[in-house]
Amino acid sequence: MKSIRKKTFQLLLIKSKKFQEKRMNVKEFIIDENSSILECLKKLNDIGGKILFLVDRNLKVKGSLTDGDIRRAIIKGLTVNYSAKNIAKKDFIFLRKDSEHEAKKIMERYKIKFIPLLDDKGRIIKIYQNEKKKDDFSKIAVLIMAGGKGKRLLPLTEIKPKPLLEIGNTSLIEKIMDTFILEGFKNIYVSLNYKKEMIEKKLISKYPDIFDDSSFIKEKRPLGTAGALFHLRKIEEETVIVHNADIINDIDFSTLIKFHKKNKNEITSVLIPQKIQIDYGVVSVDKKSLLNIVEKPTLEFFILSGINVFQKNVLKNLKEKYLDMDQLLNEKIKEKRKVGYYLHNGFWYDVGNKESYERISKVYGG
Repeated sequence: MKSIRKKTFQLLLIKSKKFQEKRMNVKEFIIDENSSILECLKKLNDIGGKILFLVDRNLKVKGSLTDGDIRRAIIKGLTVNYSAKNIAKKDFIFLRKDSEHEAKKIMERYKIKFIPLLDDKGRIIKIYQNEKKKDDFSKIAVLIMAGGKGKRLLPLTEIKPKPLLEIGNTSLIEKIMDTFILEGFKNIYVSLNYKKEMIEKKLISKYPDIFDDSSFIKEKRPLGTAGALFHLRKIEEETVIVHNADIINDIDFSTLIKFHKKNKNEITSVLIPQKIQIDYGVVSVDKKSLLNIVEKPTLEFFILSGINVFQKNVLKNLKEKYLDMDQLLNEKIKEKRKVGYYLHNGFWYDVGNKESYERISKVYGG
């Protein structure tokens, strides 16, 4: 555990406008350390929460567990009957009485939303939650790319388009929309092609305050993963977040936008770190000789996430034609535009085929 002791920090008032002590029922956020992943997932769903604290028989906290931790574990192949304490964080951050007044600063420093206050026996007294004020996104647009046919998900996509496939008790595109709307985004556009009427009807019905007919880019022919940006080159908003409709993630889009602006990027591409274990010895050679052997190396690299942020000025010369995102990014790099990247180490999942769809459905209880 990382105990945050009192240092030379300036006294912070808990009644700050940007930070509020939310009184929460501690019992709702604790669970027996011997519980299974499934039991933890059910409790998280019941309380609509994001975190649980695993406790022993004396109510001493033994670790913390988030919904993201559970999703990553199941995606890696662990079963829902696996013991939750084996994936819980043992080095979670907490407060003692002498550091209670530093709750806001600690949560902002470590970028966490919840922090427990523990007594001398390691039991939770109360839990602080960082309830940040919603940012003003009136000059930010969101474009959801939902025009694909989902061929790798056949026969599931014969009846309904991929964005409307259910993940748990709601559809894939609704999960994406709920994330953006919860963070305060209102200027949302959706590019459509395959079974576009079904998606349009669903979104207008569920989000009448967000969507009308002008919210949809109805492609007459497939435009690729970036071609629909042509239709946003004259919008009022200065910045556009482009998000594929087949990915689930826990990105904080407010933080992403702040990063994009702070670095004065014209384009910011969200990247996901990946590792691949090679099961053989990898050999380096020249024309005649064997130079070096590395036994079963792990390759580390970054992949495109399907999420990018654009300033409107880089869209003005786009043509209405088929254009994929990798092609667009390469073009802007060659034009010497300021193209940066934002590294996301949290939860990210591509619902690209039947196997990945079935796996993520289990995570959400589908």
